Formats: sequence, C-alpha cells, structure tokens
Amino acid sequence: MRRARWLPLLLLLLAACDGWGASDPPPAPAEPPEGAIPQGHAARRAALAPPGPPVDAALLAEGAEAWRVFCAACHGPGGAGDGVVRRHGHPPIPPVPRDAGRAMAALAANLAGAHPVEGRMDPRQRWAAARFMERLPP
Repeated sequence: MRRARWLPLLLLLLAACDGWGASDPPPAPAEPPEGAIPQGHAARRAALAPPGPPVDAALLAEGAEAWRVFCAACHGPGGAGDGVVRRHGHPPIPPVPRDAGRAMAALAANLAGAHPVEGRMDPRQRWAAARFMERLPP
C-alpha cells in the first residue's frame, strides 16, 4: 500500500528530470592518447608501412619488452618457436623471420586475424618487436 503512495511522486520527479542538460553543449572530444592511430584499415596500414620509427636504444628496449610480454611465451626467447606453450602441448609454432621487413610483414599479417595478441600491440610496439626480432641471434 505504501508503494502506491510514492509512485505518483516518483513519476513526477522523473518527468521533471527529463531533459536536464539538453541545452548544454556537448563535451569537447578528448585528445587521443599518445601512440593512438585513427581507426580504419587505411590508417592502420599506413602506420605499419615501412620504414617505421627510427631505430634507437629506446625502440630496441621497447621491442625487448614487447617481445617478452607478447611473443616469447609462444615463439621462445630466441624466436625458434620453442616457447613455453610448446612444452604444454601447443601445436608447432613457426620461427620468426630475422629481417625487419619480413618480421614486420609477419607481424602485420599475423596480428590482423586470429593471432592471440591481435589488437594488443599498437604500431610502434609492432615495429619495436620487429626491430628486436631482427637482432635475435640465429
């Protein structure tokens, strides 16, 4: 019975709230975070196109970290496809290419589909990993 007494008041309050802020201007769009690229296939391809960012110590350090986080569990510490997942029954994993062009092509192609880390590496991280991969010992 008490619920019925509050219902009209609740409806009145809800009706009074309708439209609050409707005349307010929309908020300004936030600046995209550093490293973000515009959405879309063309923008993604452009960000992954050679020559990539300049190779320096910072890029190689970032590549080593990206390799450790995203790649080594499957491809192994040296890129031979002998990562820890192979020891736990995962089907064979191909070794990584040793030149940056082929490594980047592999990263661009393999991470565009059903790869486990798809969508988790931005273009700079991919270039960093590719530059790190080309420096792995044979």
